[in-house]
Amino acid sequence: MERQTYSGVDDIERGASRDQPRSPISSLGEERPKITYQYVEEEKEDHDHGIDWQPGWRNQWPWVGFSGFMTIIIATAMAVAILGISNHKRVKDWPFEKYPVQPNVLLNIANQIQNLGLITMVAQGLAIAWWRKALRGSSLQTLHQNHAYSYSFYAIITSGRKFNVVALAALMTKFAVVDSTLFQKATKTVITQQTAYMNSSVTAWIATEWPQNSGGIPSKNDTANPIKTVDAAWASVIDAYSGKIANGKVHDLLGANASFFDCPYRQECSGFVKGIGFAFKCNTTTEDIDYGLQHLSQQGGVESSYPLWDLSFNTSWATTEKPYASVQLNMLYADTHRGEQAGSCPGFVTRRSCEIRPAMVEYPLTVMIPSEEELEGKNIVTHIKFYNQTGNADFGTELDSEQIDQLKVLEYRDLEERLGEVSTVGALTYVLNNLYSSNARLVFGEEWDIKVEGSQAQSIFFADSDSDDANRCYYDIDKDGRDDPAIALLRKVNTLSFVAGLYLNGAPTTDVSKRKAANMPSQTVLSSVTGIVEEYDTNFSYVAGALVATLATVLLVLPVYWGFWQLGRKVTLGPLEITQAFGAPIIAPDRYKNSHGDFDHILKEVGDRRVQYGQLRGAPPGQMGIAEPHNVQYPDTVVRVGSSHTRERAFGVGIGAVLGGITAGLVGGNAKS
Repeated sequence: MERQTYSGVDDIERGASRDQPRSPISSLGEERPKITYQYVEEEKEDHDHGIDWQPGWRNQWPWVGFSGFMTIIIATAMAVAILGISNHKRVKDWPFEKYPVQPNVLLNIANQIQNLGLITMVAQGLAIAWWRKALRGSSLQTLHQNHAYSYSFYAIITSGRKFNVVALAALMTKFAVVDSTLFQKATKTVITQQTAYMNSSVTAWIATEWPQNSGGIPSKNDTANPIKTVDAAWASVIDAYSGKIANGKVHDLLGANASFFDCPYRQECSGFVKGIGFAFKCNTTTEDIDYGLQHLSQQGGVESSYPLWDLSFNTSWATTEKPYASVQLNMLYADTHRGEQAGSCPGFVTRRSCEIRPAMVEYPLTVMIPSEEELEGKNIVTHIKFYNQTGNADFGTELDSEQIDQLKVLEYRDLEERLGEVSTVGALTYVLNNLYSSNARLVFGEEWDIKVEGSQAQSIFFADSDSDDANRCYYDIDKDGRDDPAIALLRKVNTLSFVAGLYLNGAPTTDVSKRKAANMPSQTVLSSVTGIVEEYDTNFSYVAGALVATLATVLLVLPVYWGFWQLGRKVTLGPLEITQAFGAPIIAPDRYKNSHGDFDHILKEVGDRRVQYGQLRGAPPGQMGIAEPHNVQYPDTVVRVGSSHTRERAFGVGIGAVLGGITAGLVGGNAKS
């Protein structure tokens, strides 16, 4: 049969056989002697000699792939830095208080950059591997399959025994989801407590000056009880002292009647606040006793009475020698226990005498505020702690300082008040006596008994059980967890002074917006904030797993770069570049007929050429190709029986029938129901 020819096809054949390959490696993989050709001056001007082939590490270093590799390193370092820096940071103010961003968002950006670097690295590596394979000699099927790995995941998973390092490198672009998932899994939010994690300014409405000649109404004729009552301001202090104290903390009022503002919700604000208070100056003596043996030494039938507890307050008025009034505390308490000898109850009695002098003190303040919803619901209030109790005060603890529990006396507030005047110190004495004045005595008539007056003594001296012991002459008040009675009492005195600072000038009954106009004192306290916060927590096991996955991905991609130095020009997997390598005439440049340099140089010359895909003119029917627009025409629509298109259409009709049948069955079943 005579061979038919048509325009365009003969050109392809002639171009394909025009030149012999100059590769040092044959199509069968056998090495040929490397040829180094030196052009003479005349040949340099000949446009047919356009070869540019410069193999070697320095000339062919894969800068694009290397930039992808460095992008992976930088993006991975970014992800690790994000997870490391965000660990144990608060959700509401990381990385910036005004612009908080979740680590997952930043990790997603880092992962996208990492994936971009991986795709770049894999792309150049696959191109190098493909062209090296072609350089060494290969079958068209192998070249086609290696090229398909670069864009088809289906080609990779169906490669079977033909799976190679090229398919493995291409697969790594899909494997990147593993490290990105591990990085995302590495961070979470937890609820925890942070101590002193920030500063906050708290506004405190508390008095710093004791009012002089105020509160205590004097008696005209009763010198034993010089103060007969107190005014309304002190009455409000007593009400607050009785109803607003729990567990040693003051309960602040709600809303605009509160005394402390601006502490963040659900947090504790700790600092130091100035307020009215006291300075203590105490003397202590102790004496060993045994009331049981002392009673036995007396004559029978004689009634005996022994002091167990005595607590009272008196006013020490201002005089010429002492130009200030103060409260005098006199206290006695006995601690006894069962003796080894019958009828014996040994122990010791402690006597303390303290001057309580008005002063301005510094309170260690802690404002414990609940959530905004809890405050609005009025079920929970703000708690105010105003001391730092470092531990239990053992019996007999020395009182050699002016204050306890880390309160600090800043300066005295001397009130020159005398007997018969309206008196602030007299009001203090009156209130303290009504709250704590008490006594207890151990007596013996026909048997041992105890006489108690005042609530304070009743909470100290009590029976250990319901059974009555007529011979009991001891009361062990030094029990585990109980403080020295004098220390416990002075804590209550400090509580009274703190409450007086809040309530004495009427601030809690005045709306906060009107207090400044009423000249009520306030101060701003710089506090450290402690409380329950939501913070980020990084699981570094997941971070390690992500790093291992990233390292494995990079290591499995690197083999496709092997031998890059054997190539003499930059290469890609672009279809035009590959077509040009197969000698397609339509890609052949006019200037450099035998060019083997970078394809970008060729593309600058041939890039403006117009081409079109269709049926080649003059070719047998069905012969499709890409050529100049005047050499192709739009193909006729002809479907032959048994063609792939017919089979696909039949398959689609079958699938549609199956889906339609299932839908009809479901609809019919629902209708019957």
